[in-house]
Amino acid sequence: MLETEALKEVNNSVVKRFVDVIILGELKKDGPLSGYDIISLILQKFHVLISPGKVYSVLYALKRKGLIKGDSSVKKRIYTLTSKGERAVMGVIEESQSLLRYLLNLF
Repeated sequence: MLETEALKEVNNSVVKRFVDVIILGELKKDGPLSGYDIISLILQKFHVLISPGKVYSVLYALKRKGLIKGDSSVKKRIYTLTSKGERAVMGVIEESQSLLRYLLNLF
C-alpha cells in the first residue's frame, strides 16, 4: 500500500513538473486543443488532475515564448503549435533519449 502511494506521488510530481512538455506533445500529436481538452487528456492519460489555473498559466507562458498560438474565433480558445513550438518538441524528443538512457543506467 505504501509503495502504491509513493508511486502515485512520484507520478503526480513528474506530470506537474512537465505540464509544458506534455502540452506541447499533445498539441503536436492531437492538433488544436482547448485548455479544457488538455486538462481532460492529462487526467485520462496520467490519472492526475491539474488545476485549470496551472494549465492556463502554462499555456500563457508558452504563448509568450511563441511556442503556441491561441485562436478565439469559436466559443472557446483553441491552441496550436507554432513552427517554433514544433522545433521545441523535436528538441525535447532528442533530449529525452539521453535522459531515458541515464535513467535506465541509474536503475
